Amino acid sequence: MLKKKLLISLVVIQGLLIIAGIIAIIFGVFYKMSNNDNSIKITNKNIDLSDVFLINENQYQQKYIVDDNAIFQIIDIKTNKVLKEIVIEKN
Repeated sequence: MLKKKLLISLVVIQGLLIIAGIIAIIFGVFYKMSNNDNSIKITNKNIDLSDVFLINENQYQQKYIVDDNAIFQIIDIKTNKVLKEIVIEKN
């Protein structure tokens, strides 16, 4: 009788751990999806206005130099997300 209760309690604990693992995976997937949207947004940088060019009414391009690399970004005006980034390295 004692072995049967022990086995039943172990099965219940294992089931609870499996459910907790599934919930953690679901939360991790949703967190990654929401964090992915925020990782595309540009960060505030000190950029001279002469390095910002309006492409059309929805997009603009900015240029800045970091560690001998010229970086060109095309950014959506409404969402402030980087649509395309081109890096030109100096040899």
